[in-house]
Amino acid sequence: MYLVYILRCREDRLYTGITTDIERRFREHLGNRRGAKFTKANPPQEISALWSCENRSIASRLESAIKKLSRTKKLLLISNDISLYDVIKEDSSNYVRIFDKNS
Repeated sequence: MYLVYILRCREDRLYTGITTDIERRFREHLGNRRGAKFTKANPPQEISALWSCENRSIASRLESAIKKLSRTKKLLLISNDISLYDVIKEDSSNYVRIFDKNS
């Protein structure tokens, strides 16, 4: 199972990525050499949204679609004010939201 996530980082910036282990990846973003260049300059504060995908191909497509969104749409997606289908315009049955910080 692959996970697509959105992190809220310092100065309220957003970062989107994929992983198979969200806890390990979050720790890496906090300062491990394996963290992303973006999160080294903008340390993550929280996981804002998380979706599970059955394989890497599906996860990569979702990650790419989210990265192309405007900040406004990403914030709406995080707050659950719009659905994945509304923003990526494809069958969203391949993606299951498994974390919602607002719940």
